[in-house]
Amino acid sequence: MNYHFLLISCLLLLGVTACSEEDSLVAEVDTMTNYFAPDPNATDEVSVLRRAFYTTEKSYLLFTDTLRREALGVDFNGDMQYLTETLDMGYTIGNSMSIQYKTYTYEYLQTLAEKEASVTFLKEYVLPHLPVSLRPFSWFPVYSIMDNTTYANFKALSGQRSIAVAVGYSVTDLSTEEKEQLASVVLSSTLGSAIQSKTKELTSFYEVCDGLYSEYFDTSDNPDYDPAINMQSLKKAGFIVQPSVWGYPITGKYPDKTLDTSSFTEFVLNNSQSEVESLYEGYPKVILKAQIMRELIKQLGYIY
Repeated sequence: MNYHFLLISCLLLLGVTACSEEDSLVAEVDTMTNYFAPDPNATDEVSVLRRAFYTTEKSYLLFTDTLRREALGVDFNGDMQYLTETLDMGYTIGNSMSIQYKTYTYEYLQTLAEKEASVTFLKEYVLPHLPVSLRPFSWFPVYSIMDNTTYANFKALSGQRSIAVAVGYSVTDLSTEEKEQLASVVLSSTLGSAIQSKTKELTSFYEVCDGLYSEYFDTSDNPDYDPAINMQSLKKAGFIVQPSVWGYPITGKYPDKTLDTSSFTEFVLNNSQSEVESLYEGYPKVILKAQIMRELIKQLGYIY
């Protein structure tokens, strides 16, 4: 009996000691932010450009999707092993469809002049519309952006920690109109990302089409799957785009909330309320949703 009592006492003592040792552990410091910023000691021109951009615009500036690459040591074959962290643009907050496995290919800007030109574009055409509260954690200007699954090209891509912008091979050669068009796409992507997280504020917007999102509707009046007839049905229900798979439109299905929100964000940014009422005369639900979205964008602080 004494033996068992002594054994139990020793185990309890070890347990208390182990807990005390664990309690004294120091939490690991999260240094993720530093991976978005240039080395504070770097004096090269690109690092100076990135540092100055953050100082004035309060967003980080990236020219590569590799955030860090740290040597771990040599393996048994004598090869150096690295820990690499990249910018994961395939994860997006608020999307009702899982896109966690999407990957993208970027063509990086190569010269200092190109990088400076991309910054000038952002400062002149994009940032004046965005208060600090609406700006992303970082901007990532590149030549081009391609979806590795569908091979589709994007002008702008919104992720959790960055907005990637395809400025093309010579943004300085773009006309004012072309720059404004590109800025419109960038702003729509940026605002769309911000709005997606405003679930409470979007309640009245979603209520207009409540119960319809991602649902199928009757197509008996459209036996030939005419896209014009299909679009008319969508507009009557309060939608302005139709869902698609691999770039092919789906007939007889309403879009999900993400597509609906992003489409109205871009629509409102590019059309005045009077233009909306003219374009969608006879479709009161579309007009109402545009009014709600316009007011929400104003509340967020967007500068027209």
